[in-house]
Amino acid sequence: MKFIKLFLIMIFFSAVSAASNHGIYLKTNKGISDDISKVATDIKAKLQGTDYKILFSGPVTSPDHIRQDEEDFCGFKAELFVLSNEKYNSMLTSFGSKYLVAGFLRIGIYEDPSGVNVVITDPETINRIVFNDLYENDKEDVYNQVIEKTKPFKDELISLLHAAAGGEKVSTPMEPIRDDEDLAESSKDMFMMVGEMTFFNDEDQFPEIYEKKNKEGFDGIKKLRDQFLSNIKYFEPVEDDMEYRWYPEKSDLLWKVISQIESPKKDAILLGLTRPRTEAESFNIAGSSREDDSNKCPGIDHVTAYPIEVLLIQEGDEIKVYTQREMFRMDMYFWDAGMSAFMDHMSMPGILDESIKKALLGKEYEED
Repeated sequence: MKFIKLFLIMIFFSAVSAASNHGIYLKTNKGISDDISKVATDIKAKLQGTDYKILFSGPVTSPDHIRQDEEDFCGFKAELFVLSNEKYNSMLTSFGSKYLVAGFLRIGIYEDPSGVNVVITDPETINRIVFNDLYENDKEDVYNQVIEKTKPFKDELISLLHAAAGGEKVSTPMEPIRDDEDLAESSKDMFMMVGEMTFFNDEDQFPEIYEKKNKEGFDGIKKLRDQFLSNIKYFEPVEDDMEYRWYPEKSDLLWKVISQIESPKKDAILLGLTRPRTEAESFNIAGSSREDDSNKCPGIDHVTAYPIEVLLIQEGDEIKVYTQREMFRMDMYFWDAGMSAFMDHMSMPGILDESIKKALLGKEYEED
């Protein structure tokens, strides 16, 4: 009898411990035997007629793209969906339009030796980070409200993917995994390298990169958005950016906006940027410690790390533009790559920070 009680207590504490852990990524389907293109088509069909609008769907860039020796190729592919949900966006911005930064909902499909797998960026984990300024400013009750209101959207997305794709139906948190206390308290992952894991309590983590007077309301925000889109078309990468890592084509260094969301309050726009070399290099780094002969690019299980968020928002009589500091963003999405990977690529985040600003600001860009 005592053994049974002890066993039940161990199960209980194990469940509590597991429940407190949250992965940036969450696997929903694994070991699907269908072709990756069929899985993507099935998911796209399942999303039709739902509240989830597809902003982008297409392949992401595999580490193979930046490898010169074909013997190092893995041959695996990955695809990304970026979604928006008006009800979800209304929930986020009901707490303030700055929280639109959490608006992109992402589904990834990737190949590995077991077959095709489906993963999401866990919106609950993301919101535990994005909203942790509430927790740290004595609004713990409001913080908990956000998390509870996020869970139904997460559960609905998981259910949709379970119904849309084959393989084993799972709900498995994937690295990077952190506990709820660390997420709420914006605990540092890498002391003296990254700083607090918070968007809004530390202004250096989600810095303002541009501001402009605006008396035109939402029309003025849209005009600035259009100017950024035009600037991106004429972007030329700087020498440090070009020399950082080998790449096959110049187009690999060109940024592209693959998704946009307008705030229901008509006072903010969220842009999502990405580019081929940054995807390929980050997935290469993310998987470097896990590579073996059967899987030479395991890092593509981080497929939903992109796009990079840029927020245009009206504050007072100005439009202000914010984007994550890339060292912070890489820690958030790629912490599991380990300290040595961060040390080996210390210059990469700063190069990306400047490249993104130059692409957006065009002639108004000034190097830090």
